[in-house]
Amino acid sequence: MTKENELLRRSVEFGMNGSKGHGASRSSRSMRGRIHEVARFVVLLVTSLQVVSSDLAFADNVLGAWDSPEQDNWPFVPVHATLTPDGRVLTYGSNAAGKPTGFFTYDVWDPDEGLSGGHTTLQNMTLTDIFCSYAVILPTNGSVLIAGGDIWNGTKVEYKGNNNSNIFSPSDGLLTRGNDMKRSRWYATATPLMNGEIYIQGGKGGADVAEVRDVFGQFRTLTGVPTGNLDWWYPRNWLAPDGRVFGFDADANAYYVDPSEQGSMTSVGNIGVANAGRSGPSAMFRPGKILQLAGKNKNAVVIDINGPQPVVTPTESLSARRIWASLTVLPDGKVLATGGSGVGDELVDVTNYAEIWDPQTGHWTHGAEGSRARLYHSVALLLPDASVLVAGGGASNLGSPVDQLHGEIYYPPYFFDTSGGFAARPVIESAPQVLEAGQSFTIVADPSEIDRVTLVGAGAATHAVNLQQRFVELAFSATGNSISAEMPARATDTPPGYYLLFVVNDAGVPSRAKIVRVNIRQEPPPPPPPPPPPMQSGGGGATGLDLLVLLGLFNVLAQRKRNTAGA
Repeated sequence: MTKENELLRRSVEFGMNGSKGHGASRSSRSMRGRIHEVARFVVLLVTSLQVVSSDLAFADNVLGAWDSPEQDNWPFVPVHATLTPDGRVLTYGSNAAGKPTGFFTYDVWDPDEGLSGGHTTLQNMTLTDIFCSYAVILPTNGSVLIAGGDIWNGTKVEYKGNNNSNIFSPSDGLLTRGNDMKRSRWYATATPLMNGEIYIQGGKGGADVAEVRDVFGQFRTLTGVPTGNLDWWYPRNWLAPDGRVFGFDADANAYYVDPSEQGSMTSVGNIGVANAGRSGPSAMFRPGKILQLAGKNKNAVVIDINGPQPVVTPTESLSARRIWASLTVLPDGKVLATGGSGVGDELVDVTNYAEIWDPQTGHWTHGAEGSRARLYHSVALLLPDASVLVAGGGASNLGSPVDQLHGEIYYPPYFFDTSGGFAARPVIESAPQVLEAGQSFTIVADPSEIDRVTLVGAGAATHAVNLQQRFVELAFSATGNSISAEMPARATDTPPGYYLLFVVNDAGVPSRAKIVRVNIRQEPPPPPPPPPPPMQSGGGGATGLDLLVLLGLFNVLAQRKRNTAGA
């Protein structure tokens, strides 16, 4: 890459990202945020001079563009990727040779440092192999719960579950052991609940029954939720609008789970065998509405769980079969498909181009092509600057055709204007760090630039699943030099956890996100018991205490009389 191209790349990443992320002081981040306009001007100037990298040379506002280094740039195959509340990315999944294991290292990448750097690779000291586990951000404190994983026998993984839970702390980068789960779990799914607890289901070794992690880190078995008749492979589970967990397995069996107390499960039929499979990705693109790709064919359906029964409706099919693709919800509410191939985990009919689905029309738009095949064990993750990290693939127990120790960035079409240059972007100057369901809050931004305000759930991606991402559109109104936005009144539209807050201008261009936390909704405390009725006393008469004293004296006199009689 030439110096001019490196300047452009760093201008894009710095100017459009705003802040430098972890390790920077609040004041320095604020300063960087204020000069983003200067950086953006540099980008536009350089673009106008046609000093563009080959990766972005053909960018436009229909196809988008990729930034893809030629050389490997990841310390291992990133089988798992989680956006942490400070805007960095936690990854793990293989050793430096691409061998499947999470026993030795994990990595924290700062997107603001770009694809050529920003990695902090750390030793895993937990004695847990976290390969093929499930990661979820805890709504209580922003740490990452890693549930289960594999067993390292000294030379390789054994492809069976462990019952460990581990906690990654973004503040210090430490990965530490938590309490053990009630079951061993390899390929399980963990779902945050409205009360901050985590519902855990499936995984090899724990297929028979679900469990819950409470807010204190203790686990309890849900004896009322037997799951042995369901496929154990990463169940597709979401918090539903009614507060239960809705899900379906790889065999299309659909169900609701009430995780309270000992739990209960209700079967609701199936979503159609042709619409489901282990290799098919899903994304909640609106509250209670899920886009599901079959993976094994070109089918795409929408599953609506806002009513008493799930309703499955076909939408436009993909242009080709995408086995082991990823779905990413974008700040404008569209859904991006990346990766996959026509034959499972083989370099046959590789679909390394982007495809974007519009919920308003149900139509897919073909986008630009990336440089690498993204097969089994690849990931895609929305970043705070509204670009998408697409990475990994390989490190498979089945024998991968290629191990991708590599990540690239897809810039969706909204980054560009009609000339192919970078579009002007709205800016969030400030916003609250914590939000509540039903709350009104203020975003400091130029109201004349703002057409939409959106929230996207922070993602945690692996194995074609990224179940914590969800999209919510917020109502808003202009007030002077700021806007007043409204959180949804229905609390389950924005379950507790971490979200990327965007503003979008009338050209459809999003800002850089502010990462916000939606609080656990506290139930009002029960009313105090009524006070005891006051002791009644008549005017000038004896009180209750007087009567007790008199009764005591009477008992003393009676006892003395009995003693005298018996003398």
